[in-house]
Amino acid sequence: MSISDATDSRQATPGQAEPATEKQPISYALRSGGVLVETCPSWCVLDHASDIQKLGYAEDLVHEGDEIELRTNTIEGSRVSILAARITQWPFSSDGSGAEVPYMALRPEASMGEALGYSTPEDVEAEIRRTEAHLQKLRKLNARLTEARSEYQRRQGLRPKNLTVDDVRSLPVPVLLKAFGLKVFEVGGMPDNTLVWLDRGGDRPAFYIDRSLTQASRETAIRESLVLVVEAIGKKARP
Repeated sequence: MSISDATDSRQATPGQAEPATEKQPISYALRSGGVLVETCPSWCVLDHASDIQKLGYAEDLVHEGDEIELRTNTIEGSRVSILAARITQWPFSSDGSGAEVPYMALRPEASMGEALGYSTPEDVEAEIRRTEAHLQKLRKLNARLTEARSEYQRRQGLRPKNLTVDDVRSLPVPVLLKAFGLKVFEVGGMPDNTLVWLDRGGDRPAFYIDRSLTQASRETAIRESLVLVVEAIGKKARP
């Protein structure tokens, strides 16, 4: 059987099913001299055509299986590969790494070409468990995202007539000010030793606050004033 016949009998492309025929040995002319005869394992999808005349040493021969990957879009619109994996083997490796035995090449970010090492089935199973745990955390985080977006939409639609006393006591003060359309102005002093004054009747509805008040005292005073406003709105709405 000629070399070309051997090559044609085993051609495969990644992602396609392996031919039903048994794989035949391939003869590689080594630059170091001699010929290497090797039969690909059943899972290898490499063509090896370029290796027939260009293989330097037996240690340079590699078998690779189909690659799986998770692809996602970046904000720039490009596609990136996340956690790519394929079975790999360097059958004549002699560096003590264990690469002569089929192993899993895991690449967290495929474009970098950096693998996590020579992963055994036990290593891969551990990585699967970590990935599954991460996916569970991601699901929970996505649920929190849904809640956060709902809260945002609710705050965007807040109106004084829709607010309850509990809302006024619990929502952040900036959210309350936005809902009531109020600004805050610091003043040096007001008549009758007034520290906080709510003016809702002018062109610029606002809180006027004595600048001597601490931040905590300001927030407390604003909440107390708005509680009175909400209670008054509630009384007017009752039949």
